[in-house]
Amino acid sequence: MRPDPTTLLGYSTTLFLIFGLYFTVSEITHGKRRKAFWYSSPFLAASVSGFFFTSPSVIPGLWGLRLGAVFMTLAYGLGWQAIRTMLGRQTCLKTVLMLCMLSLAVSATAASTGTLHVASSVLRMLIITGFHFQVAQDLFYSSRTRTSAERLLLAVIVIYTATYGTLALLTDVLPAPLGSLPTMVWAIILYNLLVIIEGVFIALAMIAIPRERLAAEHHLLTLQDPLTQAGNRRAMTIWMEQNETSSTPYALFLLDIDHFKAINDCHGHTAGDQVIITAARSSQKILPQSASFFRIGGEEFAVFLPFIDTCHTLNIAHRLKAAFTQDVKDIGDGIIEATLSIGADIRHSPETSWLEVWQKADAALYVAKSTGRNAVVMGAAETAD
Repeated sequence: MRPDPTTLLGYSTTLFLIFGLYFTVSEITHGKRRKAFWYSSPFLAASVSGFFFTSPSVIPGLWGLRLGAVFMTLAYGLGWQAIRTMLGRQTCLKTVLMLCMLSLAVSATAASTGTLHVASSVLRMLIITGFHFQVAQDLFYSSRTRTSAERLLLAVIVIYTATYGTLALLTDVLPAPLGSLPTMVWAIILYNLLVIIEGVFIALAMIAIPRERLAAEHHLLTLQDPLTQAGNRRAMTIWMEQNETSSTPYALFLLDIDHFKAINDCHGHTAGDQVIITAARSSQKILPQSASFFRIGGEEFAVFLPFIDTCHTLNIAHRLKAAFTQDVKDIGDGIIEATLSIGADIRHSPETSWLEVWQKADAALYVAKSTGRNAVVMGAAETAD
């Protein structure tokens, strides 16, 4: 059976209309009117484009085709805005409308053949390519973590950017709607399939990405200490498991705020919380980016630091202690005085388990606490200020 382009266009128009209505109802139901507008707009614009192409009697002649083409171009531009909205970025509607009006203006001066017709087709493809490139760029720089749906959508958009860029280069040798030559059935079918496949991918991604991001945020919260925003004990356990077989030598610091109960009793729990926050902030200010920092208990912290040599390790430990002692004076009226005790040990190779290193660092911390506090102890040898 010979494929019917009009029927295929009708199916795609209906599909885009369904997607547009879905996003409208879905987002409005959740009280997100702005998202409802931006999420639905590209699909509704595509359905309007399909209406012009499948109903030539409404606006016969070239103007019906021109309006169909400009609404499809607009759909791509609005798709870019929908992605920006989903990523929490500012929209650029004015840019989209200006480019679409430029495309329509050039198209309006062109006949069905000739140099201007070719230029109009090239311009339209270049604008569509540009919209895709912007989507790819926004997705690439969207966040510090990228979900699987975002990675898949980025790959699809990159492929389509290359595809439309190639079509722009081959415009004068391809039939419409792929190029500027007289329309052929296979070109209509191929272009329509390209649009449908991309539209379905984008719609499904726009449904999946917010859900995956929400799940990722919830997972992150389970690994984060709510007071200091540092990793919690569970996050530390995962880190240790991931680095169990690492050949990188690490220094382990166990930090404990001295006389913390007395601080709480004397100044209140709010002040105590500020002391804990200060300990986290001052430590993260001193530690290099390669270090991993965790809050493992009320006033206890753990640091995993790539080991260079003993002198370097002790220097960082003493800087941690000094920075905290200084920074804690900025709390309230400066009446709070607090110090840190630090126990440390080195894991030179994966043959030594984290448990062994932890026990030695914990024993060193005990020595620091029992011999006057405000000290750094490495293994069994004490080094105090």
